[in-house]
Amino acid sequence: MRSGVNLLAYVFPKRIILHRSAINDYLFFYTVTLFQGTFIVTLFSSVSLMMSYYIETSLNGWQPFFKGYLQGVYGMSLLSTLFLAVVADFTLFICHFLQHKIPLLWEFHKVHHSAEVMTPITVFRMHPVDNILAFSMGGLLTGSALGCATFLLGRNGVSYNAAGLNVFMVVFYLAGYNLRHSHVWWSWGAFVSRVLISPAQHQIHHSAAPEHFDKNLGFTFAFWDGLFGTLYVPKEKETIVFGLGNQENEKFSTFWSLYLMPFINVFANFRLKMLLEPKRYASLLVFLLVVLPAIYLSNKGSTYEQPSHNVYLEDMTWQDVRYALDAGSTTALIPTGGTEQNGPHVVLGKHNYIVKYTAGKIAETLGKTLVAPVISYVPEGSITPVEGHMRFAGTLSITDTEFEGVLESAARSLKQHGFKVIAFIGDSGGNQAAQKRVADRLSKLWQEEGVRVLHVNDYYENNAQSAYLQNNGYSALEIGGHAGIRDTSELMAVFPSGIRTEFMVNHIDSDFVMTGADGDASKASLFIGNILLDLKIKAAVKQIKDVLG
Repeated sequence: MRSGVNLLAYVFPKRIILHRSAINDYLFFYTVTLFQGTFIVTLFSSVSLMMSYYIETSLNGWQPFFKGYLQGVYGMSLLSTLFLAVVADFTLFICHFLQHKIPLLWEFHKVHHSAEVMTPITVFRMHPVDNILAFSMGGLLTGSALGCATFLLGRNGVSYNAAGLNVFMVVFYLAGYNLRHSHVWWSWGAFVSRVLISPAQHQIHHSAAPEHFDKNLGFTFAFWDGLFGTLYVPKEKETIVFGLGNQENEKFSTFWSLYLMPFINVFANFRLKMLLEPKRYASLLVFLLVVLPAIYLSNKGSTYEQPSHNVYLEDMTWQDVRYALDAGSTTALIPTGGTEQNGPHVVLGKHNYIVKYTAGKIAETLGKTLVAPVISYVPEGSITPVEGHMRFAGTLSITDTEFEGVLESAARSLKQHGFKVIAFIGDSGGNQAAQKRVADRLSKLWQEEGVRVLHVNDYYENNAQSAYLQNNGYSALEIGGHAGIRDTSELMAVFPSGIRTEFMVNHIDSDFVMTGADGDASKASLFIGNILLDLKIKAAVKQIKDVLG
């Protein structure tokens, strides 16, 4: 019993967990988490996703020959996972390096180093200005790396993740690296410590001793410190006093001082002549070159363009349509949606809003293409006895036979007016089989008349959305299959008033029969929605162009 008490006292020593510095850590963790969740994460969390998409798209336009060049090569997914882990770690290192070497940035990074004792919560003792720089630089560099990997390997199997995290990082943290902010000394020896940063090396990084200043800036890999001359490998256990020294520690001894002291120090030490010193204004350049582009990308991801009204039949007169046909607009899209439950946070007409938008953008991209009104009555399950989505109030359903009849009548109407290519684009899984049957049947029937009917299945089935989200750190459970990240994000982008934000919660552990949703809708965003919509649109355009030659 005594040994158990001693172990507990060693792991949770009162002198550390009740120290004023530790208590400030607890308070700071709570407030910073709230601040980041409402501002920093919202503003910067999509930077990596947007940067990845931008890089991939740019490379595809510049060197399309190399798109997917390494896809299917044995071992490339594992190598790509390691590559992304190395890039992410270098991003953390270089950001950390700048925070130590640039005077203005160091004033804010002092908050982290002012900890007088080390607990696992100390990792969150980061000033918001520190986090803004880290989120910006991390998003830009890791997003660029992911975009390159996605371009070369294709969107499927770019990397291996566990619970949304790079598996190499998961293994590293499971090996004990979380002890880096603790009183537990754990060195990995002289050889390994030149490759991987040990908990002991990071504790030395927090030392107040002058010989330890600016040492071991790395997070995972020690060779960055070796290259930059900041590596320190302890030969034996060292006695460490944490913090900035007694005088500086006192400046950061209260909760509010952790937020305000960096600004007070900057103001108190400011002199006009500093504006002429490169080391002083370098911090401003860092923010201009890193933070502003990140904000721009995030803002760019928050906007979208609605298709022109002149592609929608319902917005045209019969004379407009006749003129369009005479001018060569002989391709027509028939979008199908549905009126179905989408959990407590998404309106019943989700599919209709989404597919009207995407069909319009597909038509604009193809050119010489018009869009028929969305078919919103589709099979949603048996009415009697009740099945599928019909278990939820408001869902409207028809039989497969009735749905096929509507599709065929719409296609026959368009053929009668002179359209030569008619394409079904369905935003719901229940629409796909019927669309294919009607398309196959009518294409065969009208083959000699030169009229083709297509079922554009890649729009729904082969759009790489799930793979793209998984490559960006979202797990399959988080993504979900209905009213999760994808559906919610897409509707946020085209019809934001159709989202009940107060009910956008994590439904991973919910009973689908009771809620009608799965996945984690709280992680949905307008930024993600824009990218997912674009993936659908590009998949459909490519398939139509490939089929038509």
